[in-house]
Amino acid sequence: MITERVQALFDFIDYLDSKKAEYLQKYIPLCIELNSLDVYRSKLKPKSNYIDKQKYDEIQKEIKEKFEPLNLNVHVPLLNKLKELKIWSGDDVFASIWNNNSSAIHDFKNNFESEDVANVILHKHKYLNFRKQTKSDFLGLQFVLSNLDEIYKELFDFFKDTSENEFESFENKTIEMNSIEDALKRFEDNRDMNVRFSIPHDDLFSYQNVRQYYPHLYPQSHTVKNEIIMGNKIQVGDITGHGNILNTGNQANIYSTNNVSKNNLDTLKNQLTKYGIDDDDIQELAEIVQAETPNSKTNTLGEKSNNWILKIIGKSLSGAGKIAIGISSNILAAVIRQYYGL
Repeated sequence: MITERVQALFDFIDYLDSKKAEYLQKYIPLCIELNSLDVYRSKLKPKSNYIDKQKYDEIQKEIKEKFEPLNLNVHVPLLNKLKELKIWSGDDVFASIWNNNSSAIHDFKNNFESEDVANVILHKHKYLNFRKQTKSDFLGLQFVLSNLDEIYKELFDFFKDTSENEFESFENKTIEMNSIEDALKRFEDNRDMNVRFSIPHDDLFSYQNVRQYYPHLYPQSHTVKNEIIMGNKIQVGDITGHGNILNTGNQANIYSTNNVSKNNLDTLKNQLTKYGIDDDDIQELAEIVQAETPNSKTNTLGEKSNNWILKIIGKSLSGAGKIAIGISSNILAAVIRQYYGL
């Protein structure tokens, strides 16, 4: 018998399937266009020549305008659907996609009925076809789709007749590296790779040494310039000062230092300015945090705060604005949490 949790996973697949034609016709081409604009922009030297500066500003404006419908019509509705179906709880690192559904999948695999198999196979094909045909992170949904791939693979791998990895064509590839220095070098040389870097545990705590090899990645002491994924997800930043978090294990995160005081809008705005976030976006968040209350029981931010984070990450990935490379949802959420005193 298909349980409520498993049915919710199927309902989300049906949602993706219903949007597939629209995504392919309208938003995948938009993503390709935004990527092309980003490549062209990266070849300009706005600080060296006034003509390049003018072209750069024009492209920046164009990217910002073209990204907005992608955010409004793909990012926000997709995340809202995940929350509506309770697949995702609204947490900033999307760990709840696994936590909310893994037990239900385990129970289903132990107790499924013969008549359930055809339904499972149908939805497996729908999901695999969606991921293979779109083959995109929609310039900001990489972490969401990666976590969805993980939970769906946990379910669908049980219902297959061969040893083939049916997710291989679109899932993140894991590359074993000897050190964080090697991973950063690989990241710089191949920024568009869909990969995860596996790094020896002992090397994790020597990441500060990377500064001597890549000082240009750290123009400010409190700005995280790149994200290296180890295992499931570990984000590397500065680990000094008050209010920092260091976890290890599955979905572990290392947050950068944030100098934000509880209920102090000025410190919040200053920190976001350091990350290169536009004044308009900062003002938008200031209005949100004053009007919205986080869920203190689940320690999660409100819907408007999460949507704002998603918008900023999308801008960062698309290259819009001057947002520091490597700014992640974890870092932005940590800043907002500090403002709330969480």
